Amino acid sequence: MKKLAFTLAEVLITLTVIGVVAAMVLPNVIKNSEKKTLESQTKHFYSMMTLAVHNYMADNKVDDLTDTPLYCERFGGNEERHRCRQELDKFVVKYLKIAQVCEAATEGHATNKNRCYRQEAKVIDKSNSSHGEYTPRYILMNGYAIYIDPPGYLGGNINPMRLTVDVNGKAGPNRGGRDIWDLWVHYDGTINDRVLTPECVSKSVCMERFRSGSYSNCFTSYLGTGCFGRFKDNGFKFDY
Repeated sequence: MKKLAFTLAEVLITLTVIGVVAAMVLPNVIKNSEKKTLESQTKHFYSMMTLAVHNYMADNKVDDLTDTPLYCERFGGNEERHRCRQELDKFVVKYLKIAQVCEAATEGHATNKNRCYRQEAKVIDKSNSSHGEYTPRYILMNGYAIYIDPPGYLGGNINPMRLTVDVNGKAGPNRGGRDIWDLWVHYDGTINDRVLTPECVSKSVCMERFRSGSYSNCFTSYLGTGCFGRFKDNGFKFDY
């Protein structure tokens, strides 16, 4: 009886074919895996942050963030800004699991003395070279890196709490609308894009306007401004 065996040439050809197929398939597998991980991390952070805000409001027995000590009169001077920042520190430490609180930051901008890392953030559109620098104020135990501005009155407008988060810390891709998000905590405790206010969402009149307006900023914002409404509306799945 003859023994069946592969020749060396046949083995080499088979390995070559496997290598070519792997080279074609693996990049897409890795890309899809990265997207699913970022989807999961973003959804988890959203749930965690929503719970923290709602617990804070419940403890203060309010249904509006403007009725809490977090609300800041921005024209109240340095003393008022310092009070708001202290209250914000208390909120983050009590309701979120903190690994590190960075050194003091100025209103909206980190100082050079800030111990937290600085990193370059890029836009989703890889053909666009736009970029900026992102520096968190708090590093959470699960690796989320966040910067928060308290809600308050500024320039004739009552602004929601603004929240910037990098859901995977120093890891890539460091692109707005992928792992870096520009979120707004509205006065009823809901988290969404700035233009997607509770009133607008409840009347179901803002999503089309949002898609044709603010969503277009998503691809050119290194903080992902305008991305989250689309992402959330799509069941926390990337469709862009």
